[in-house]
Amino acid sequence: MCGIAGYVTSHDEVDRMSLLRRMADGLRHRGPDDEGYFVQPGIGLAVRRLSIVDLPGGHQPIGNEDQTVQVVCNGEIYNYPELRVDLETRGHVFRTNGDTETLVHLYEEHGTGMLRFLRGMFALAIWDSRNRTLFLARDRLGKKPLNYVVADGALYFCSELAPLLEQNLAAAEIDPDALAAYLMFGFISAPRSMVRHIRKLPPAHYLVWRAGEMKLERYWSLASSPKTTRPYDEVREEVRAKLDESLRLRLRSDVPVGLLLSGGLDSNALLARLVRGVGEKVQTFTIGFEEKDYDESEIARASAKHFGVEHHVLMGNTDLLKFLPEVVRHFGEPSADKSALPTMLVCELTRRHVKVALSGDGGDEAFAGYQKHRLTAWQRHSSEWIPREVKERWTLGAILGNGWLGTRSMRKARRQILPEMPSLFSGEFFSGPIYQRIATPALKARTADFLRALVGDFWSGEMEPLERIFHWDNTEPLPNSLLAKLDISSMARSLEVRSPFLDHELVELCARLPAEWKVDHREGKLMLREIVAADLPVEVLRARKRGFSLPLAQWWRQEARQQIRDGILPMHPALLPFLEESAAAGLLDEHQAGRANHAQRLWNLWVLNEWARMFLPS
Repeated sequence: MCGIAGYVTSHDEVDRMSLLRRMADGLRHRGPDDEGYFVQPGIGLAVRRLSIVDLPGGHQPIGNEDQTVQVVCNGEIYNYPELRVDLETRGHVFRTNGDTETLVHLYEEHGTGMLRFLRGMFALAIWDSRNRTLFLARDRLGKKPLNYVVADGALYFCSELAPLLEQNLAAAEIDPDALAAYLMFGFISAPRSMVRHIRKLPPAHYLVWRAGEMKLERYWSLASSPKTTRPYDEVREEVRAKLDESLRLRLRSDVPVGLLLSGGLDSNALLARLVRGVGEKVQTFTIGFEEKDYDESEIARASAKHFGVEHHVLMGNTDLLKFLPEVVRHFGEPSADKSALPTMLVCELTRRHVKVALSGDGGDEAFAGYQKHRLTAWQRHSSEWIPREVKERWTLGAILGNGWLGTRSMRKARRQILPEMPSLFSGEFFSGPIYQRIATPALKARTADFLRALVGDFWSGEMEPLERIFHWDNTEPLPNSLLAKLDISSMARSLEVRSPFLDHELVELCARLPAEWKVDHREGKLMLREIVAADLPVEVLRARKRGFSLPLAQWWRQEARQQIRDGILPMHPALLPFLEESAAAGLLDEHQAGRANHAQRLWNLWVLNEWARMFLPS
């Protein structure tokens, strides 16, 4: 696990070594154990390394036998031993025992086609001096990030956004479309970032730069595959075996491995299969809260005791808010996932004991764990009878809050008729009439085409309602919010986190399961529950889904009343062309007076304002 950075240009007259070192220094938290550089005319690669596999020999960058191909990689290639055996039979000579060297030899054999062989999480950069080509790639589901900017005839890339911003490689100009997306959904989807000229490499894509020309290609997609017709019991056992295989692969490490344990089904299912399936016991780590509605520590503690594993708990409170500037700095752009703070805290606790931890992220998406997945029988087909142009018009009216289409009664009706709608319309954020309050006329005008295109893309293609929801979950909030949060929060504490549910072979297998095997109108994760039911304590199986959250509504009215006010007001001048400051103040007053619950919206605004104060000129 590492942080990577670099540049490529057709013009080599400028010495960029000091800039490369500054970008690498900005990633020190991602790799405190080692650093490395490869620099030749027109190309520079840098890496900060967190040593996990081949501790003494895994120094990067790593080259092939004649040093004509160089690689830096952030992530882990779990199937590297198997790949290595095949490559050695083809005559390749290895000098290390780690996973990264596999990449250069695989590239020699297959070029960009190498990506189909990789099983893991990765963001990589390969320089081929034979044809002066830079090859960047990101894993299929977006577990590891990679950002880039083209400036003055050069391409610069980095694991995080902040080093690109801090080196002034792009004008600090807000992208209005990205701002609208952040307000409505709480995250900004690749390839956009909040800064207009900085881009994110999307998941399952690679980029090739040669002689100043750039090509971006998708190499994998989670298609809506035909559902299996094999017997249920047979497929259930295949899923169990694939989950166990995923766990075994993610236990490959030269340092101890732990588990981030909540009171939810996903992380506890991993613990059950680790102990009862794989035969491994790991230390577990949990964060709790005094507010019982947000506390899962007792359930996690009971589960750890049940399986006989060493367990660690850390209690959280409003002191967590002191991490907000650090979180914003590491993200490099606003992200409204409030669980970033407790995630960073539990990663800090975990890092005191281990360097690698497993996480239950991806279980909801693979096995249908969200409330919006629990459709009635008629809802599973209801929207198929409505013309696409009507669905687009209703959806756009709802998220914009336009006229009668934006009324509460219409929103409720649409959620019954169009069950896909909750994916695009969240009552916690700024969709609907509340968007009309906060957005200036300039923002509404400049983002109209973007939002219309977004709604059009959402309704494109022929999909049943549940399949469309799954598609959105896996391509939008999962990589752009949940996994971004996990990467930033863990790497800020120099902790590598691995997600067994996000093994792409397991994800593909779950995509082929008939919906009724995963969810009904009362409960989700039906097959996963059955796989682990005999092993888990009853309180875990019956626990209500809470999510990993914070008691913000209470904090904004009591303990952190002044903190949230100071965080939002005054608004940074760069935001004023787009947001109505008086509307933000009104939301704050309504919440603190108890007339409405704007807790999440106020969090969004604080994060946004903190980012602007940190990165934008006054």
